[in-house]
Amino acid sequence: MYNSSLLSNSGPSTSSALDLAYDWLTTCRTSQSFHVRCNETHLKEPGWYPTRLIDIGERGARNWNLRVISQDGKPDSAARYMTLSYRWGENPTLLLLKSNIDDLRAGNLIHKLPLTFRDFIIVARRFVVRYVWIDALCIIQDSESDWEAEAPMMRYVYANSVCNVAASASSDPEGGLFRERPAKSLMPGLISSSPFSDRTQNYFIADIDYWKHEVDYGPFHKRGWVYQEILLAPRILYFDQKQILWECSAERNSEFGFRSGTSPAYPLQKNQLFRYLTASSDAESGQMSENIQKLWMELVQEYSSCVLTKPCDKLFAFSGIAKLFQQYTNDVYVAGLWKSRLVETMDCYVALPKPLSSSTYRAPSWSWAALDGPVLRAAFRERVYDVKVLDLQFTTGSDPTIDVTDAHLKLRARTIPASY
Repeated sequence: MYNSSLLSNSGPSTSSALDLAYDWLTTCRTSQSFHVRCNETHLKEPGWYPTRLIDIGERGARNWNLRVISQDGKPDSAARYMTLSYRWGENPTLLLLKSNIDDLRAGNLIHKLPLTFRDFIIVARRFVVRYVWIDALCIIQDSESDWEAEAPMMRYVYANSVCNVAASASSDPEGGLFRERPAKSLMPGLISSSPFSDRTQNYFIADIDYWKHEVDYGPFHKRGWVYQEILLAPRILYFDQKQILWECSAERNSEFGFRSGTSPAYPLQKNQLFRYLTASSDAESGQMSENIQKLWMELVQEYSSCVLTKPCDKLFAFSGIAKLFQQYTNDVYVAGLWKSRLVETMDCYVALPKPLSSSTYRAPSWSWAALDGPVLRAAFRERVYDVKVLDLQFTTGSDPTIDVTDAHLKLRARTIPASY
């Protein structure tokens, strides 16, 4: 159905568009039936807050300040926060550093923030949310120890946010969220046809694959860090070039007014992730089920096709998802693979091999995480693995989902002579 009241000569910064987005959020948070999966708490950590948050103050406040939870205390128990997914660009102008953390805690003018951050604050205030989380300002960017401590926490950062805002139309922090759009750009196509009778009538026509080519397969989703942010967040509000779009675990919606529930067009991975993990009965034994193993390999295949500015971030940018699987299966994580399903999770291949872009060690050669570019999972059909793991040894740092220093694997398998 098309809602003509959404037509506007300005971008989605107009009150009507933000009112619509707020309605989506309110419906999602208050529905006890259709949106029940969006509000499940067992995938979150009640009462948990990130190490640092940005306090944007009350509506009309001109300043923001960095809040360090360990020193400034947690916000009120009812306080919520929102997160931002965006592309950094080549030369970000504002970062949290060891040298400026005290200055940022003291307070800074909102109008001096990059445009995307300022627009994000406008959205948060419309949603009556006082705290936001932006990675560039909440992780100390010149501290390796802070980076290693914060990167594995991404699962909780996004899963506990009330909504994740995605700057999908911008290539850097100065690109902003809002776009100026002619009224006609919001209207679906209009055609005259007579498909059901001899009388010609007017019909609206829409691109049913809009989500697929603009969002699912768009350049924004091809960023490595964005992949887990979108997957882990309970709700995402996209600011696209032509319209704003909504996604949660129950439905997809857009300014056009066309809705998509849990149909085949909906990305099944998110629903499968919640359903399989929460229904898992193998956590006590540490044995990963076949369904969960197959889902893991689907996610690996998609993630491996994403782009990372730093190849050494391969395990870091996937650690939030790994931690989620680890919690619900109690399996042992081995550099992108799982101990109870080691052979199955090794069963992938590279269609177009290419040289590594970095010689920095990040995973053993028998792991997909050691490779650059996409890997393809084996076809899901019943198969028998005539191979046995004889020995597996590996060394990790404080967090096995991000830090593997060395690994050794010994297999026994049948070989088949071949001749050319």
